[in-house]
Amino acid sequence: MKVSTLSAETIKILLLDNDLLVRAGFRLLLEDQSKFNVVVTEGTEEFGPQLASEIQPDIVLLRESINKSTILDIIPKLVSVLRQPRIILIPLKSDSEFIIQAVNGGAMGIVFTSQKPEVIYKAIEKVHAGEVWLDRSLIADLLTQNVQIGRRIDPKTKKKASLSGREREVIALVGEGLKNQQIADQLFLSEVTVRHHLTSIFKKLGVTDRLELVIYAYQNDLAKLPE
Repeated sequence: MKVSTLSAETIKILLLDNDLLVRAGFRLLLEDQSKFNVVVTEGTEEFGPQLASEIQPDIVLLRESINKSTILDIIPKLVSVLRQPRIILIPLKSDSEFIIQAVNGGAMGIVFTSQKPEVIYKAIEKVHAGEVWLDRSLIADLLTQNVQIGRRIDPKTKKKASLSGREREVIALVGEGLKNQQIADQLFLSEVTVRHHLTSIFKKLGVTDRLELVIYAYQNDLAKLPE
């Protein structure tokens, strides 16, 4: 295990992977970008949640290097010890059922090992900003197969009808992946006003976070799927 120091401008990353060589490769890949600093690399099963609690990283990268059930057990533990849970799962392949359970457990981003390095760079930045990173095909799977999220999100017409025009505009922009400040700039609002709108939206729709809001928006034609 190697611990690094970093400046305030960099994103502090905890990389959890049971394969030592893979961890070394990911460190080199990520630290090629000056904004990323992999402060710790370690195996997942024994030390992952403990390290996350002690270090409080900006991002946890969790690669599927062990059995799926163990990964699904670790994600909620990470969520419980992190002040700001920002977890990106790197599955070995597209397994809809496994990924859906991981998202339900608290993963905010999914990046496949088959994707280009630029994708994981963008995913880290997006999730670090509090956004969700899911590609189009995965969103389709969530919409069609995610029974648990579907049950937690109540799509009754009266909830949708309670939204104001401005709230619908905010939802549409959230669906495009925009951050609060970007939404504020586009709608000529302050970021504080955008946060107030989101608080009202969450209450009206009965959702608890941006991921549930995005799923609700796609299910109920309040946002367009990304191209």
